Amino acid sequence: MKQTSAERPVGAGERILALDVLRGFAMLGVLIAYCAWSLGTAPPEQWTPLDKTLEPVLGFLIDGKFYTILAFLFGYGFSIQLGRASRDAGAVQIYSRRLVALAAIGLAHALLLRNGDILLPYALTGFLLIPLRRASDRILIVVALVAMMIPHLARVAIAASGAAMPERPDMVGSPYLVENAAWVSYWYSIAIFTWPLNLTLFLFGFAAGRRTLLSRVASARGQLIAIAAAGLVGSGVLFFAMNHVAEIVPEALARDLPTLLFSFHCWCMSSAYAALLLLALRTGGGKMALAPLAAIGRMALTNYLMQAAVIVPLCLLFGLFDTFTPTKALILAGSLFVLIQIPFSLIWLRHFHFGPAEWFWRLLTYGRLPPLRRGREEFAPI
Repeated sequence: MKQTSAERPVGAGERILALDVLRGFAMLGVLIAYCAWSLGTAPPEQWTPLDKTLEPVLGFLIDGKFYTILAFLFGYGFSIQLGRASRDAGAVQIYSRRLVALAAIGLAHALLLRNGDILLPYALTGFLLIPLRRASDRILIVVALVAMMIPHLARVAIAASGAAMPERPDMVGSPYLVENAAWVSYWYSIAIFTWPLNLTLFLFGFAAGRRTLLSRVASARGQLIAIAAAGLVGSGVLFFAMNHVAEIVPEALARDLPTLLFSFHCWCMSSAYAALLLLALRTGGGKMALAPLAAIGRMALTNYLMQAAVIVPLCLLFGLFDTFTPTKALILAGSLFVLIQIPFSLIWLRHFHFGPAEWFWRLLTYGRLPPLRRGREEFAPI
């Protein structure tokens, strides 16, 4: 049988440059966030004045923004996959197999390397897109907003019931894998407070993808400038409000309202980042400058896995966990991204269609050997 477009990987000629650049940019932000807040910080007395200056700057520019972009693009990608399919059932089948494969990769990644892994949560939450794939945009937005409120409603329900919240693990001195597994268990036990926001962003991205929002906005320079300006101003106002609203609202709102404001702040800043990148892509010089980000984005899964695969052994070997300051985190992230990930991605893609992790993901999804080396276009039997 002839393969439908949903039953084979996306070819190099079918890729959308803007999506790859946005993914690559998100990978940089995720890497900085990982180094800054997931590896353990040094005691405050070891911080320099520069560290104390950088901490709020990173909070404003980095925290939450790049996971927002990735989650939005996840939903956007689902709309593209459905659009490429010749039949709905085939698209859903392939999409489901992709999610199962991604969940398996994510679970291994979480248990062995990065307990704050996003792949498994994304995969499991992604299944909720399937029953909503034919819903109207209005229904998608309503469900997205309801999902955003679930963590806050859950907190109210738990407080009213008197139930205890899961306690953070205290695994000091435990072997790394044992400690990692305990943290994985903890993160999944509080999934009700984090995973619903993934669905919110997935649905926003899916709705935007069905209307080809990025391509339409990318062609309108004035709209991009307006989005960038509004996003930067809005994120600043919301960031200020988030940090001061607890002083003026009733105690019952003092916990959940800042969290909501933080989400809106992230959406504004993420929109500004996306608009600025799309503006840059309108020029030849911008495309050349952003080409490394596009390569990173084409190998987003490989580069995401590489972050922990490189950093965790370094931290174990040299005892770096719990020693990071904002300055040290930026140095580590910048070094890995510029010296390893960008050169590796550019060189690899000169010879191969996909990154190694992307190739493996496609193998698990399609059950056939995808063409890896350039010049080969057909699947091979296993």
